[in-house]
Amino acid sequence: MKLRQRSFLILFGILTVWLIWRPQTCYSQSSGLVISQVGLSQAQGTTFLTIILSQAGQPRITPVTNRQAPELLIDFPNAKVANVPVVQAGDQQLVKQVRTAALPGGGGVRIIVELMPGKPYSYWRSSRVGARGAYQYVVGIKPDSRTSETYATGLPAATGSEEAAPPSRTYSYERESTPRTEGERPSYGESGSYTGSSEYQRPTSGELGEIARLMPAAGPALGFLQQQGWSVQKDSSGRGGASQKFLLASSRYPNLSVKIEHIPTRAAGSPGINVIAVSTDKLADSDADKYRQMIRWDMAKIKSHYEDIGDYYEDGLKPFRIRLRERSKAVVLRDYEFIKKFLEAAVPQKPDLPEKIKKHVDEKANKRLEGAQYTESENPLVIMDMVDFYTLRVYYIGR
Repeated sequence: MKLRQRSFLILFGILTVWLIWRPQTCYSQSSGLVISQVGLSQAQGTTFLTIILSQAGQPRITPVTNRQAPELLIDFPNAKVANVPVVQAGDQQLVKQVRTAALPGGGGVRIIVELMPGKPYSYWRSSRVGARGAYQYVVGIKPDSRTSETYATGLPAATGSEEAAPPSRTYSYERESTPRTEGERPSYGESGSYTGSSEYQRPTSGELGEIARLMPAAGPALGFLQQQGWSVQKDSSGRGGASQKFLLASSRYPNLSVKIEHIPTRAAGSPGINVIAVSTDKLADSDADKYRQMIRWDMAKIKSHYEDIGDYYEDGLKPFRIRLRERSKAVVLRDYEFIKKFLEAAVPQKPDLPEKIKKHVDEKANKRLEGAQYTESENPLVIMDMVDFYTLRVYYIGR
């Protein structure tokens, strides 16, 4: 009997020590709220902060009314982050930069939007269920022209509210019906298919022909890729209504990849989402290889190399990202003629788009920041991501 009691006490002691000293659960294993992406973009004078969550969550937003350093604090109690940069570049009009940190005292995540001093602003917030079960939380920030004492510089011009919805043309999946400006070619017909003229006809046979049937609006872009010798290397088709992914490659552009994804929606009557992404992620050198390995580390491996997740991003990934941005820039400039013609085929109604993208590429990178992301078109949506490898994404909504 005494032996059993002694054994029980020893087992209890071991269990207690293990509970105290065991490593923290990896972010990806947590059943709670996980923030997987934080991105900044701008369209028509409004800056959008988009936060991707693992489940529905409503943060606490607190404006900091410091005239020299105004901020918006977005707090997610009990949340964790996964692969979110510690610092991201702002739009340099309303937002200086965006930082991700732990809540004071731990137990949550604080996203800090550092605003430009001397510029009154208003903000709204909105949320919705995103693709594949993710949850999107969006904060919109825009300049406010009111100059009364109530809306002093550096202060929020209005308190955000859940009812204040964002402009439907920016974040809705419905096709917009805004009037075209003079000289602008038509973009989408009533069915959502591209109706403007293009020298590239959509493929009708082979694997690219199958992709074109999934996304008719992308027909001219797919026709251009076919003409340039791009072929499907991998087909990761989903089952039961899941997304279909295609990886394209070309021997003429060994440092570039083209990834295509078709995401059907489950809701009746809702349009699907189609994405074509051109990326420099096939860069082949030791830095690129090491970076690809590091971003796949799990929390256990990160902790074996760094004391905390902040050191992993700041001391581990950031130096690689700085070097990869320079090499990605060189690749884009070297293959700019291909990028230019791809954009002309993908978004023919925006003839100035290639030069806008090139202007961003030519800009000197700020080494203090993680990178930048720009939104340069709304229909179709075009985003230039310049964080590590440069990625140009074109989103077609509907067929």
